[in-house]
Amino acid sequence: MDKKTKTVKNTDKTVTVIATGDSLFTADFPKEYEDIRKTLDEFIGSADVKITNLETNVSDFGDFPNQYSGGTWINVRKELFKYLKTFGFDFYGTANNHCMDYSYHGLLSTIDFLDEEKVLHAGTGRSLEEAGKPAVLSLSGGGSAAIIAVDTSFDPPSMAGKTSNVFKARPGVNYLRHETAYKVDGKDIETLKKIAEKTNINFTRNLSVATGFALPDKDGTFNFGGKLFTTDRNAPSTVCNKKDLARIKETVKAAKSEHDYVFVQVHCHDNDGKSHANPPEYLTEFCHAVIDVGADAVFGGGCHELRGAEIYKNKPVFYSLGDFIYQGMRVEYLPPDFMEKYGVDINATAAEGLSARSKGGKIGLQTQEKNFLTVLPKLTFEKGQITDITLMPVKLGFNTGDERLDGLPYFAKGEEAEKIYGIYKTLSSAFGTRTELKDGYVKVKI
Repeated sequence: MDKKTKTVKNTDKTVTVIATGDSLFTADFPKEYEDIRKTLDEFIGSADVKITNLETNVSDFGDFPNQYSGGTWINVRKELFKYLKTFGFDFYGTANNHCMDYSYHGLLSTIDFLDEEKVLHAGTGRSLEEAGKPAVLSLSGGGSAAIIAVDTSFDPPSMAGKTSNVFKARPGVNYLRHETAYKVDGKDIETLKKIAEKTNINFTRNLSVATGFALPDKDGTFNFGGKLFTTDRNAPSTVCNKKDLARIKETVKAAKSEHDYVFVQVHCHDNDGKSHANPPEYLTEFCHAVIDVGADAVFGGGCHELRGAEIYKNKPVFYSLGDFIYQGMRVEYLPPDFMEKYGVDINATAAEGLSARSKGGKIGLQTQEKNFLTVLPKLTFEKGQITDITLMPVKLGFNTGDERLDGLPYFAKGEEAEKIYGIYKTLSSAFGTRTELKDGYVKVKI
């Protein structure tokens, strides 16, 4: 599918955009869900642009599982994709930590399938050039929107590669790396050096530095077992990789020169080291940077729970929209690597393997209600400027007694809506964002 189609710019038309968090989608939807979802369907269907993160591979288990995964090997059969399509999404982001769960074949199978389905997607590709390209949606009435998907939480082998005069490109994900430095004082550095000398934890690194394969520590820093420590109290704890950030900024800038709107979807598992509900410094750096060069909104996800919203230069940053669908307990198959890790026979069922990991359903993402609470932002643009932000409170089925309904979203009302709003208000107020609950919906003041 050609993702570089240029269309005539037109910001005269009012445009509405809805985005969701992660669609961790692995199974069908039961008939009983049809009535439960009606209000949600109407809300999503009212938008001109509808965005979700496709946090699964799409294949019929004909590909070998990778040695590593995003935590659980996630895949859904091709015939079941029709259930997710019923929401009417225009765009499916594929930049996430599960895109290589079934290695290169699984990644390419997903890309090929989405192309066959003629749905827009971005975030992975046969090369870094392809993975980084925006998908372009032509808007009714003229104009266009470009959507870019980026992953910050990935294993290095998942990184897409560039084409050179000699080498073929490497399939993978559109990535944003970052560096982390732990702040300590001078005495702590000396203590770490003594421990390193005593344990030889840095022997291989020191050898690499001596032979030119690694760079020596800068003044005021010390690399201890692969972790960097610094005495600079004013330094950020985490920063974006400069080359990756520059590459993505250039993509956003170019997209904005061709299209009316640019939206960025970013998948991030990291936090600030104090609370998982707080984004890391590098994520804020990234979100601000892409808005500075033209992005109209940033939609975050990956951490499986809500994070607050920030209005930066009159444009919204949603640091995490949590989960939109969570069917992590309905995975059809899991590979021997998973089973061996949890002491289960390699031919056991996925349910048996997941039960072993969750200690019989006592621990895990599926046991925490906060992972089943989210909001769906609806943005209204007039003449290219955002004029309204309305959020629908959404609850995912939680301990319903019917595993087929668990993890499927619906419009939250009454006490459920008030609970979601209370959480969201607290998280967003940390960024100075003002909100109110009005007629069952959350209004963000611009």
